[in-house]
Amino acid sequence: MIARRWAFVAIGIAVAGASMSHASLACADDSAANGAISDELRSYYRGERNSAYFVGGLGVAAIGGGSALVTRDGDFARGLGWSLLAIGTIDVIGAAVYTFQVAAQVDRYESLLAHDPAEYKQVEGDHIRTTTSRFVGYKLGELGLVLTGAGIATYGFAANRDAWKGAGIGVAAMALPVLVIDTINMTRAAHYRDRIRGFEPTVAVTPGVSGAPWTLAVGGKF
Repeated sequence: MIARRWAFVAIGIAVAGASMSHASLACADDSAANGAISDELRSYYRGERNSAYFVGGLGVAAIGGGSALVTRDGDFARGLGWSLLAIGTIDVIGAAVYTFQVAAQVDRYESLLAHDPAEYKQVEGDHIRTTTSRFVGYKLGELGLVLTGAGIATYGFAANRDAWKGAGIGVAAMALPVLVIDTINMTRAAHYRDRIRGFEPTVAVTPGVSGAPWTLAVGGKF
């Protein structure tokens, strides 16, 4: 009787230990997966924030240069200056607004990932898919500005109209670097989208709770 009792105890300890080990491994895998996607989240939005800083800096430089050019004599300088001023102002305002949006998005999605990884995958996945598709429109608009600026400048040179030359060059010169940046941003967004698609959130299992991978039932009289 005593030997059988201790046999049951030994079996119980062994199975409980295996259950705890299994649950610990599940928790470790879950933590590693969440940590990896958290790194991807921060990397993506850090890139977005840096892009906003670049566009904002470009806008500030354009405002400074444009302000100097519009005070000069000559139609070319004034045409170039006014185009730089207009687009630079738009860039600065847009970059400032987007910087605040990025900060809010990082806080929102990090909190969602920490509290409900499955909900994070669905919500952020939908958001980043929409963002990636919007980049197509952004790039087409920016390409359109580059071509429009080139067309205006071409007309200015053909008609020998200095104001049109300057305005066209200014529009194209401001739109081209933003087109390059959004091409990079679109690639980064697609990478992040794919990482979210591959993210498999799991729920850690506590030994002894319903749904645990190992259960033990011991019956009989000792």
